Amino acid sequence: MRHPAARFALLALTLTATTPALPARLRAQEGAAPVHRTPRSTILAIVGGLVGGAIGTVFSRSSSSDLRGSCLGIQCVIVAATAGGATIGYFIGREYDQTWAERYRGVRPIDIPSVNAGLDGVPVALAASDSTVAVAGSGGVVLFRSGEGLQMQARRAGGLRGISVVALAPESGWIALGSPSGLYLYPPGGGPGALVRSGFVSAVAATKRSVLVGVADRMEVAPLETDTTRSWPGISLAGGAVRDVVIDAERSLAWVVSSRSLSSYRLEGDSLAGPIGTVSLDGGGLRLALAHDTIAVALGELGIRFFDATDPANPRAFADWHIARYVYDVSMDGGRVFAAAGPEGVYVLTLEAGKPEATGLARDLGFVSALVSRGGYTYILDRRTNTLRRINSDF
Repeated sequence: MRHPAARFALLALTLTATTPALPARLRAQEGAAPVHRTPRSTILAIVGGLVGGAIGTVFSRSSSSDLRGSCLGIQCVIVAATAGGATIGYFIGREYDQTWAERYRGVRPIDIPSVNAGLDGVPVALAASDSTVAVAGSGGVVLFRSGEGLQMQARRAGGLRGISVVALAPESGWIALGSPSGLYLYPPGGGPGALVRSGFVSAVAATKRSVLVGVADRMEVAPLETDTTRSWPGISLAGGAVRDVVIDAERSLAWVVSSRSLSSYRLEGDSLAGPIGTVSLDGGGLRLALAHDTIAVALGELGIRFFDATDPANPRAFADWHIARYVYDVSMDGGRVFAAAGPEGVYVLTLEAGKPEATGLARDLGFVSALVSRGGYTYILDRRTNTLRRINSDF
């Protein structure tokens, strides 16, 4: 290959005939849904080659008398221009491919319509019960009615600072708020709240008559209609500090995620019994969601771990999903799993044959730090725009 034009032509053919290999950190991870997307490097290499060839043809024809008999003959100019255009197009397209891989990590981008409501202050925690949604944050708690839209109903706990968790009691409408100073209960309809447990509260969940509260490594049960500040009946966990708790009302169970484990407890009147079953967690859980006999635990940078909870005495891990850089929260509804992935948005997964598969990534839902699914809807906290969003779980 004496002529530079021939070398350029060979390079162009090589580039357009192969798909570029992205760095390992950009490749789709195992478990990602296949994305049928033609690499932009291939498309732009072809386009660049066509444009370069056209320019070379025009140039060679306009200068044909001066090019004859030289190494810059008409054919050489056209081939060189084609190869040069293909090379430039390839490298431009490769930059697009790398950017796309960083943003979507091998998962198909999706656009999910949402109903939105603006929030004052910085939202931190989210809860839903029946058709009521509570958003807690720097401005206290805002209650919304979820109907045709999201209609604000009331503001509560405006003077309480540092709220970290919130729960709504089903049917009764009591509000439970956790903060570094303790657990506060607010009656339905209006009126001042009461401090009923001092200490840093990291988790709350409510039944019709009581509230479960996590303080350090202890889970306690307090009645809703009380204004007494004290320690309540409960159990000290062997698995580290409490991170989250959900109630399995059908089986009178409480599932607790700690910094070390996932455990099940029996609800017995005003107290807990157990643990019935415990399984260790790598790195500890952040949040958990329960749907029928399946539990999903958000593990931060480790993604999501799924458990079969058919036997509360022996919760069994059956799958892991770790495409997202960091999972802040997780919810399940209608056969779908929703993962709050912070600046990446919301990943949507399915669990078919016990295998989690990401079917899409909705980036335009903002910086998603918390979500909860109830009654066919999934409610989302977008901390990028301080917005409460509602999407249909079966969009």
